[in-house]
Amino acid sequence: MKTIKKVEKLIDKGEARKQKLVSKIEDLKQEEKALYEAVQDDFNLAIIEDKEPSKKLSSDLEKVRQELKEKQFQLSQIDAVVQKELEKAKAEVEEERREYEAEKREEFRKLFDEINEAKLEFLNKLIEYRNKHREYSSEHVRTFKDIHERVGLRMPDPREHNKIFLQQRHQISDRYSPMVYMDELRGALVDGKLPFATEKNKEAFKK
Repeated sequence: MKTIKKVEKLIDKGEARKQKLVSKIEDLKQEEKALYEAVQDDFNLAIIEDKEPSKKLSSDLEKVRQELKEKQFQLSQIDAVVQKELEKAKAEVEEERREYEAEKREEFRKLFDEINEAKLEFLNKLIEYRNKHREYSSEHVRTFKDIHERVGLRMPDPREHNKIFLQQRHQISDRYSPMVYMDELRGALVDGKLPFATEKNKEAFKK
């Protein structure tokens, strides 16, 4: 980031120069005020004592006023000078930004690839779950339906067993699901952490 550092240094120097000039201008204004009052007092005294006013005081006042004018002009030009130099660096800054973005884009591509692999694994596990759940429901009916009817027992609906609730809007702590819900996605992407219910149930399905 050679150009970026150069530009930042230029901006910092410009700001430092502005602060220095502002401080100097304030000092010159105070000096001008004091000299102006001294010139007025000297002029009044000269009238009373019938003598010539001090040329040195008037000269000093004029010098301070001239320096004040110069410093004020310099201050007014700093932003324009800095901006002119920044314009020269525009193409280089743009090139460095593109290089930086390209480098980071590759890092994100690798991360996206890992996320995608995890997503595919997750979706394939859901397919496995779906097939196993249907197989379980069919086998359950074949095994128990007739017997339950013969002995007079009420037959439960096996499709409700071991069910993953797709329409559930968020994770529920006391009915924790391996499914990924919007609150978990929001927690990871927005808050940068797992929601409470997910954190609490990390070991929910382990033996």
